[in-house]
Amino acid sequence: MSDLYIFHGIDSKVGTTMISQSVAEVMAGVFTEKKVLFIALNGRESTDFIREDTEHIDTLKSRLESRMLAENELAAHCRNVRNLFVLGGLCNEEEERYYQPELAAHLIDVAANSFDIIVIDSGNRLDNGLAFGALRLEAHKYFIMTQQESVLARWEKRKSVYERLGVTPDGYILNSYIDKDIYPLEYIAKRLAMDKNKFYKIAFSYGGRRAEIERKTLMGGSGDAFSCDVVRLTERVIGAESGSMNPKKRKRHWKNFI
Repeated sequence: MSDLYIFHGIDSKVGTTMISQSVAEVMAGVFTEKKVLFIALNGRESTDFIREDTEHIDTLKSRLESRMLAENELAAHCRNVRNLFVLGGLCNEEEERYYQPELAAHLIDVAANSFDIIVIDSGNRLDNGLAFGALRLEAHKYFIMTQQESVLARWEKRKSVYERLGVTPDGYILNSYIDKDIYPLEYIAKRLAMDKNKFYKIAFSYGGRRAEIERKTLMGGSGDAFSCDVVRLTERVIGAESGSMNPKKRKRHWKNFI
């Protein structure tokens, strides 16, 4: 059975795809003997940071609905670089309403027999069948937010909905974190009545727009703050010893995987 990790945005534009893909790249770089699947289950294409052409869930829909998708077929439909496999979300986003939660669950059941680690980008919407199906799975779940007032206010309004649905995250990721922001971690944890030890900070990076243009993640090469924070996040997510994934110990810097 695969290790399953789900990343979900509290709001749009909080960096869900960037964070989830970056974590998948780190995992694939560390566990070179394991097959890692990065998949978008959120009603969108979510291939913003992949330069190469990628297969999408659309091409598998009929076989998923008929429960005819074989384990070896799934891997063949993915774009892979070494041990990292990628399956994009919906190419035709107008048809998202035709994808039910049960289809997402079945897809992950099939994937679990082919991959050792599965990382899911579940977007930021609960009213999408694929995303909701993913969030109902037994998995390690991490919710992504930023220090913006609009994002925090949105979570305050939506938190009870997630609780009623039984969707409970293992931790919260504060993306694009700025130390001198007027809303520091301590304030956010107190305001949202959360344990501050369940928060993971990912430093703000000025390279975001360039990453979109170049279609790659921000996993840079020279020990930049974003890359180091993503590595530390991955260590905590998988329960590894702190510093065990340090690029200096691995005798190389982290760099973009895809």
